[in-house]
Amino acid sequence: MKWIAAVVALAFLAGGCVTLTPVQRDTVADVQRFADATTAAYKRPPIRVTIDRATNLGIGAYYRQGNFYLNETQLDTGNVTALVAHELAHYVLGHDAPLTGAATLAESAQKQELRELDANAKAVEILVRVKGLSERQALTMMLVRRRGLMASQQRGSPITPGHRPAAEEIADLRARYSGVDLELPAPRALDPIPASTAEPIQAPAWKPGDQWTFWSVSPTVSSTFVWTVDREERVDGQDDYVVRLGTQREFFVRKSDLAVHLEKTSGEVQVRYTPADARYPWPMAVGAERKETFTREQTKPATTEARTQTCRVEAEESVPTQAGTFRAFKVTCRNAKNEPTLHAWYSPEVKNWVRDWRPVKDGALERELISYTLR
Repeated sequence: MKWIAAVVALAFLAGGCVTLTPVQRDTVADVQRFADATTAAYKRPPIRVTIDRATNLGIGAYYRQGNFYLNETQLDTGNVTALVAHELAHYVLGHDAPLTGAATLAESAQKQELRELDANAKAVEILVRVKGLSERQALTMMLVRRRGLMASQQRGSPITPGHRPAAEEIADLRARYSGVDLELPAPRALDPIPASTAEPIQAPAWKPGDQWTFWSVSPTVSSTFVWTVDREERVDGQDDYVVRLGTQREFFVRKSDLAVHLEKTSGEVQVRYTPADARYPWPMAVGAERKETFTREQTKPATTEARTQTCRVEAEESVPTQAGTFRAFKVTCRNAKNEPTLHAWYSPEVKNWVRDWRPVKDGALERELISYTLR
């Protein structure tokens, strides 16, 4: 559905105010800056937006009578930038104007589908011109969103009115940017830093508001997601960072070593690790190793599983990502059968992993950093 945006400081709704978290307010401010910069770059008047209350209707945004309504749930996803870029593209392209020259409903629908295809392509241009992304970064961001929709449609979700199937939109976007190489080079080995000058890499200090946006792709789904450090909390006798994923999921991460010991959804414990699931050997250095045996208890459905894993720093490499190229330590974790369960590239600069890989059914799950903000 078509909508376009500039964001007001306080978001109102017909039924009352929408209460936003501090992190959501920061996102609203980012959207406002994006919208303002876009309208300035394309010499268009500013646009008004309202943050709409969360619903279970699956509608992320809609446009009505000169106002754009963005569902508050979109503020907690990594897709919000691509979503805003697409809708700003409608505005830049003048898609507010009524469709003309369509004699039948079928012709009208076809013209609207072409508008959506044009908006996908224009969004890439906007991300390059306004956000300063490379074409590869911008195109990847738009394709990841479409791939997520395609996976949802393959599971039976309806096609958004006015759009073609996501697979067709992906093919059209790829054709329009056929000269853009989306393949990132593999990590490259680096010359080791002399031990006499290398400082030990300790576990990082995170702060509330630190945020990392990643894309994720597997044989069955493609999406983006955001990790946000929401707060610090003492739980079960240990000091934790509480990392929020979306509006309901929280991970309790031990401050001393970034080991995960609790996962909650809507405030209820879903998974508990005893002791915590520790993956990184600290201080980080090539050859450092950590072996842990722990129990993973899941509440719904109730299951208990004992796990043993050994995680070792195998190399220090230059790792290209959509967010840039970083010097990173490659950590490989293996189970009791010596099978790899995780490859993660940790960057001291980013204070988090920038790429990771793990086996899943019918293939592998790969994730990569798109952007980050450190407070």
